[in-house]
Amino acid sequence: MIISEFDPWKSKLCTCPKKYSFSPYTGCSHACIYCYISSYIPNPFKSRVKKDLFRRLRREVHKVDSYISMANSSDPYPPEERYNRFTRGCLQIFKEKDIRLLILTKSDIVTRDIDLLKEMRVAVSFTITTLDDDKARIIEPNAPPPSR
Repeated sequence: MIISEFDPWKSKLCTCPKKYSFSPYTGCSHACIYCYISSYIPNPFKSRVKKDLFRRLRREVHKVDSYISMANSSDPYPPEERYNRFTRGCLQIFKEKDIRLLILTKSDIVTRDIDLLKEMRVAVSFTITTLDDDKARIIEPNAPPPSR
């Protein structure tokens, strides 16, 4: 399963709206020193596309009845996305199905997909940890510098 309902608290007291989680990649090559994925993903700082990504996504996307948060434990725009375009392929599938998205990223590569994003129901959230490029290189060594 590559699209899953996201409820980390599994509590009736949680009043958060229903949402789904989806990541085209496992791992994240940004290699942020504070990242929690190292506690549960082997080779956490190496981005790998999920096996049979597009086939599985097409099979599962019909069950989505709320928005999808992309991606909670990896960046959907790692440096590799610049040439392999897996996230862009997923966006095309989501656009066909009129799926609402929240994209979480540190990367300026997302601007490549503006042509698709402007035709979708989507919000893009950028994480900017510091405005200092030198500090950013230390804590997020493979992420784009904030000045970009």
